[in-house]
Amino acid sequence: EAGEPPTEVIAFSRDAQLLATSNGDKSLQLRDLDTGTPERVLPSYSSGIYATAFSPDRRWFATGSKDRTVRIWEVATGRKVLTLTGHTGWVTSLAFSRDGHRLASGSLSGQLKIWNVFTGREFKDWAAHDGSVNSLVFAADDKQVVSASGDASVKTWDAETGAPLKTFAGHTAEVNTVALSPDARLLVSGGADKTVRVWDFKTGAALRTVEQDGGGEVFAVAFGPDGRQLFAGGRGGAIRVWSTDALVSGTDANKPTSLAAQEGGDVRALVVSFDGKRLASGASDGGVRVWDIASGREAFKLEGHADSVNSVALSPDGRWLASGSEDGSTRLWDASSGALAATLVSMTERADWVVVTPDGLFDGSPPAWNQILWRFDGDTYTVAPVEIFFNEFFYPDLLSEILASKQPRAKRSVAAIDRRQPALKLSVEGGSSSVAEGGAVASRNVMLKIEVVQSPAGARDIRLFRNGSLVRAWRGEVVGEMGRGAFEADVPIVAGENYFTAYAFNRNDVKSENAALLINGAASLKRTPTAHILAVGVNKYANPEYNLRFAVDDARDFAGEVKRQRAIIDTGAKVEVAFLLDEEATKANVLTAFKRLATGGALPASAPASLANLSKVEPEDTVFIYFAGHGTAQRSRFYLIPHDIGYTGQRNIEGEFSLKSILDHSISDQELERAVEPLNASQLVLVIDACNSGQALEAEEKRRGPMNSKGLAQLAYEKGMYVLTAAQSYQAALEAAQLGHGFLTYALVEEGLRKGEADLPRTRDGSVLVREWFEYASERVPEMQLATLTQKRGLGIDFSFTQPGGQDLQRPRVFYRRELDARPLVIARLGAGK
Repeated sequence: EAGEPPTEVIAFSRDAQLLATSNGDKSLQLRDLDTGTPERVLPSYSSGIYATAFSPDRRWFATGSKDRTVRIWEVATGRKVLTLTGHTGWVTSLAFSRDGHRLASGSLSGQLKIWNVFTGREFKDWAAHDGSVNSLVFAADDKQVVSASGDASVKTWDAETGAPLKTFAGHTAEVNTVALSPDARLLVSGGADKTVRVWDFKTGAALRTVEQDGGGEVFAVAFGPDGRQLFAGGRGGAIRVWSTDALVSGTDANKPTSLAAQEGGDVRALVVSFDGKRLASGASDGGVRVWDIASGREAFKLEGHADSVNSVALSPDGRWLASGSEDGSTRLWDASSGALAATLVSMTERADWVVVTPDGLFDGSPPAWNQILWRFDGDTYTVAPVEIFFNEFFYPDLLSEILASKQPRAKRSVAAIDRRQPALKLSVEGGSSSVAEGGAVASRNVMLKIEVVQSPAGARDIRLFRNGSLVRAWRGEVVGEMGRGAFEADVPIVAGENYFTAYAFNRNDVKSENAALLINGAASLKRTPTAHILAVGVNKYANPEYNLRFAVDDARDFAGEVKRQRAIIDTGAKVEVAFLLDEEATKANVLTAFKRLATGGALPASAPASLANLSKVEPEDTVFIYFAGHGTAQRSRFYLIPHDIGYTGQRNIEGEFSLKSILDHSISDQELERAVEPLNASQLVLVIDACNSGQALEAEEKRRGPMNSKGLAQLAYEKGMYVLTAAQSYQAALEAAQLGHGFLTYALVEEGLRKGEADLPRTRDGSVLVREWFEYASERVPEMQLATLTQKRGLGIDFSFTQPGGQDLQRPRVFYRRELDARPLVIARLGAGK
């Protein structure tokens, strides 16, 4: 149709029932062939990647995108930690400072920004050019940044003030690329005027102008690691190599040697290995090639991108090659073998992201899981959302494990598993027995029927959700292969919308599509909600080797502020608070508290008196669970360590028996899941300020803390909880003494709510949603810690960090529920109740 984007890909399903089309807007549409109606539209998942860069200190990896954003991936954790917005045009260039503390980004609009990498805060922003900023590089001293532009100029700027320093004039058309020699003596640029120009960087004097053989436009230039060779690539696929000395002196300057021409496309990007033996190039045909420089032969070709490769970057250790493409993805390759290690995709909406490996492992944020599709080897017509493989293939901190050369592997390839999904149907058993005027259900409870109508590979672990929160589960195998079955659940409903969903897994843990049912509850069902707050804090452990300083105050402060805000948000609502502090914070008492919330039943005589404050949770209610103390992750499981730690020896644990004793006395994520499953609440929030966990237990995986836990991700995913965990650095928490709190709780309570900082600038509507609250804390904590460390260093105080922003820098992690909120949870109303 006129005005519609062109169709780029079209395919029929094997059973000829579906037609799939992929359009220029990067959406995928599945249409029923009989009716022609769209069955599913998978929206654009990302925009073209124009720039990629590794920081020289190995901490960060960054991408610049057509969607006007810069995304920074933290190598230590392997997750996308920052999304930087504010550019008015496509982000076309990136460069890290040599110390790795700042990132420069340029855009199609001529805008140049410099960011603080640790905090994500904008340091400088100015209109640098009248044309696009196509290439950037920091000078060796980090005091200057060089930019090449579509306005035919090359300029240098003061990196602190943004003031212009020099203009290198001479190009007669767009300048596409710029590079500095390792000794910062020479500046080289290439452009659409088909020339390579060499400048004296210090004086700005033009030293040499070389026209490309054959008159091709120059898109990329790069120096060898010793500065003795210069490489240039451009239109037509030719890659030329000059001796830098000959080029400057004019000796045979116009007679470079050439590597074999890159077939099938223009050379858009170049990077040289640190040993000077290999050159990687990205081309407009979507290919990435690695060349042997001495022989000029192609070592190997990296295939997989579906569109032009605009950028290539090499990790500082030379192990990994990254390529950014117009297809919206960034791919990470083993630089020595050419094997694909991972694909990184960031969403154009919100801050969602996903990392996937060729054999099916993935990490990311839940909204991303349904927007990315697998295409299976040998079966190009079968696609499925990432989410259906969660149980077996979700792998927290996947990218960090890859970059650490740990070679994570799936137990089996995702292409090899039985992908035949169960099919479910959801209905009201026998119709509603009590319907109010207008068709809304007036009875408090309804009987739902979940039918397994198809199970070619069996059906197991059925789960039923109301408005995104789990209300009932049937564990284990419920229907055999090719079987059918029906299950009933008597569930309470609330006034307004009750959106029920159900799903199951096949015998290979492949998730079914959701069955859905909408029931409207009558206004007569409206009930004032109760907020239930369980706050656990442990300063004093049974083993004093593990004592802490701020956990009890953190628990009290968190509960007090949340209680105050709930009274403001739900006027007249009831707020229940129960504390388990120090000696009362035992495993038995914590699990008793959950049982009290689930049933409202009588408490044992030995239970702490404060647990009597809690009552049974109802569907309208919100539950806040807070834990401050030690925690650890062992393999894929996470454990909260209560007062009764079960170990009396020295802090450095020796022997599996001692470790097992601690874990047996701790509360695992599996026990948490069983404890919260009966809580029939509207919203559940879990905050774990166990930032001391990384060195709490000396074991094989001592670096794994709560932020790494697959178990917590599953808890959020399956139960519909919001989970926020502090990072794993033990030392980091002790540096917050002047705050009187752990960094996480201080950011959440003192700054986020009391000062209103969690009402993020992009909304600034006087309300703080739970997602805003957690996002603020996860970005603010490392910023606070960096400031603290810098201050201590200025005072001459010795501490264990080698430099600000080191690998121990604390960054919390958020685990979100799998569905977006039908009714977003408001944490605070600002400016009220003062």
